[in-house]
Amino acid sequence: MSLQLDDFLITGRTFEEYMAFFDLDAETMKKMRVLDCPSGASSFIAEAKRRGIAAQGCDILYCYDRDVLRAQGEKSIEKIYADTSWMAEHNFAFYHSIERHKEHRVGALELFCSDYNTTDYWFAELPKLPYRDDSFDLVLSSHLLFVYDDRLDEAFYEASIAEMLRIGKEVRIFPLVDYKNSRADETDNFSPLAYRMAEKFGGEILDVGFEFQKNAGYMLKIKR
Repeated sequence: MSLQLDDFLITGRTFEEYMAFFDLDAETMKKMRVLDCPSGASSFIAEAKRRGIAAQGCDILYCYDRDVLRAQGEKSIEKIYADTSWMAEHNFAFYHSIERHKEHRVGALELFCSDYNTTDYWFAELPKLPYRDDSFDLVLSSHLLFVYDDRLDEAFYEASIAEMLRIGKEVRIFPLVDYKNSRADETDNFSPLAYRMAEKFGGEILDVGFEFQKNAGYMLKIKR
């Protein structure tokens, strides 16, 4: 594996954001085994455990230690918010302001770093995951699949989703648009791969009631 950390923008999402992205209910999740894949610098795992939810995370970045990930995360946040003009067309109904949006990123990184350990955070590289069959009830995948449909080919998507279904009874993926949201004004505005994967695996495209990018408030839900 050749992994250059400087190639990655390490950003994390919060438990609150995950609840919105994936239309989740905290009480229901207390009865579930949950995997965040890839987890990045998100604080979902740390916050879920505090609520009595059995949650783990995995990511290719977890070959690095806490200090390295923190330093890269701080650099990433500085880079993202150095110029926020790209947010001008976004919907701030959830975040209310750019400052609050940044608070989610900063808070997520801090909680992630304080919780990071080798028991709950596993090194893994899709499309192969180091878990036994049926290890989880729910697998969540945020801001990787479909976001980079210009860099990852269809075989990768198919193999990755099949692998997540091997280890989990249900998979939820958000968002379904590419990172530029380049098809926002088209009738079928999601990544073409989102439609193909939904058809192949019998998944449902569902409105989650969260919209930051235009016409992007949808997830793909697949049950085995």
